[in-house]
Amino acid sequence: MVVGLGLCGTWILSRRAPVVELAAGVLLLGGAVPARDGLTAYEVVATMTRYATRTHWSSLVIREVDGDVVLFAPCDATFRAYELEHRGRLDLSGRDVTIAESLAVAVDALSAGSEHSHLSQHVLRRADTTRTMLALPSWAHPSESWRSANNLAADCTLLEGGSGEVLERMTYLRVGDALARVYRVKDFSSASASGSLLEHIARTPIDFDLSVQLEVVAREQSHRLSARAVHQMRSDEVTASAAGFRRSARSTRIYERLAQREVLVAEGRALVCLAVFVVVSAPSLEVLERDSATLWRRAHDAGLRLERGAGSQIEWFRAQLPGTTTPGARWWTHWATSADLVSLRLPAHDAGSGLGGDALGVSQYGSNFAFDVFDAYGAGLLTNPNVVVAGAIGAGKSTLVKMQIARALARGRRAVVVDPKGEYEELAARHGTRSIALGRDGWCSPFADDEVEGRHLLRALLASAQARALNDEQHYALDEAWNRLGSIPTRVLYELYRILETHLRAEASPQRSLALILHRFIHGDLAGLFDGDGAPLRLGGELAVVDLSAQWSSQSLSVATLSVVAAAQQMVGDESALGYLVIDEAWALMSDSASMRWLHGSWKLARAKGLSHVVVLHRWSDVTRAGNAGSVERDLARGLLRECETAWLFRQPPDEAREMALSLDLHDREVQYLTALPQGAALVRYGAHRSIVRVEPRVSDRRFIDTDAAMRAS
Repeated sequence: MVVGLGLCGTWILSRRAPVVELAAGVLLLGGAVPARDGLTAYEVVATMTRYATRTHWSSLVIREVDGDVVLFAPCDATFRAYELEHRGRLDLSGRDVTIAESLAVAVDALSAGSEHSHLSQHVLRRADTTRTMLALPSWAHPSESWRSANNLAADCTLLEGGSGEVLERMTYLRVGDALARVYRVKDFSSASASGSLLEHIARTPIDFDLSVQLEVVAREQSHRLSARAVHQMRSDEVTASAAGFRRSARSTRIYERLAQREVLVAEGRALVCLAVFVVVSAPSLEVLERDSATLWRRAHDAGLRLERGAGSQIEWFRAQLPGTTTPGARWWTHWATSADLVSLRLPAHDAGSGLGGDALGVSQYGSNFAFDVFDAYGAGLLTNPNVVVAGAIGAGKSTLVKMQIARALARGRRAVVVDPKGEYEELAARHGTRSIALGRDGWCSPFADDEVEGRHLLRALLASAQARALNDEQHYALDEAWNRLGSIPTRVLYELYRILETHLRAEASPQRSLALILHRFIHGDLAGLFDGDGAPLRLGGELAVVDLSAQWSSQSLSVATLSVVAAAQQMVGDESALGYLVIDEAWALMSDSASMRWLHGSWKLARAKGLSHVVVLHRWSDVTRAGNAGSVERDLARGLLRECETAWLFRQPPDEAREMALSLDLHDREVQYLTALPQGAALVRYGAHRSIVRVEPRVSDRRFIDTDAAMRAS
């Protein structure tokens, strides 16, 4: 550029300078000054000349031959294709980094050969489906996260059946019945260092193919190439310093990267040439222009510079296909090492739960999200069916739970809802029943026919009623009274009271204290709830909603909740049908240590009983009500929630999110999402998988999910 400017300036200032000098200056400037899309004027002219002189029709055929995929193009390629098997979003649990690291290990192994090897990663997005493919040499094998999927390779060509003609235009291609435009990532230097460099592109809401092409340099050559690059940089620096020039900040960064690359190669990391291509496809030119503008804007916002590739569309289209389709052509744009693959990790989309059924919502960067814990258990995604739902007021907890119950009932499952606020009456009416209010509609017995379970529940019930654990003397007195019962009667509490009531007029004794507690259930504030005349209520049918709103503001809420939970388990806890037990406003149990101990044992039996406990919490700090920091009670509460392998976590304030992260061992990125989730969106954890889901009720759901009617009426 300097020489060109000098020649042109000399010709202008000197009248005797020959025209050849001006021509030489113009040529030098044309070869140095950027003219369009980062290309110099000389490169633009050369590209246009090549475009004008070559044929614009190209044939592509892709076939499976003897277990290999063979791509017949102007240059043939042979490889094997693999699809990444995953559910949910990998980046929320950190599995995307693990998969990228395993791929880096495979690349290091490929570099041990005596010749260069080629591999590529592809993200194929079509409508609401996104799939991730890996193309490897026939003799190489991926990690266990990938499964063979040679049939997926044909989708990379955008041609029906993987064969057909491609017509090249100056700035786009006609591929079969669709139009396509190919972009290449030219510069990553301004992109954010956190997360995946290609995250914003991979999540662009358009149809596209994202292709990361890697040429793995043989190890015996990689040491020489990396050392030569550092040596050349040092030589240039010495020359520039001798001429009086100082090293620029950009030169310093380049030198540091080269030096780091040389160290990594010396440590055994593979040296690779790479290029990233993005193919935007659309049915019409108008849609193609719109989607291309969206991609360009998303890339710019992410700090990535794209090349449009005018006049090079067919060359780039071939270069982004799996396999080595353009040997000898310089399609790559960057030198890197296998350690850099973590920064280019894929995918960033959500593969969903992989389960069938009616959707509960739409996953972010994915498709419809359907989920049933028993289906998930049957698919091997979970080891227990228990669920926790947590979130701030108005975040969407009740809407989700009601939708889950409605879908479960439609599939023949059972459900019992412990409803402390009277919010499930419409759901009950929708399914041909009505809420049961204890005391008004009768009483229910929490005791099953099993003597051992009955005795454990009785201890928890009495301890909860007196707000402290039973002491040794009370345990002994209770066992003696229980043994006098013989077989389990219909009115357990009444019969025990009859045995112990003779001690009411005696001096203080464990029998008297137990009699006083039982008096509350027979004649006191808890009378008519869990003991009474006549036969107890049977929580039968497909759906039972137990309304505890009368106990909502009383101190007996925890006792009432525990008793109803125990009674409900008799309905949904048999093997004739799988069932859900919803415990809304579960802080009533979390704040009671006796209830927590009993419930912890019940949790362990969920699989054997075919029962899913659904615990609904408003604040995660409700866990702290179980006891002081470091206490056994608080550990029990945290352990209970940690054993819920399915968690629907709605928006949380920062302090609650920190407590939740401690209890559930959340990944850093999960915590970031929790504090920023919009209303109606939840972070869903199911086993080792994660999704961000926007809950979307259907029209039929809106009849029973509305909990704001009173607010609007006022």
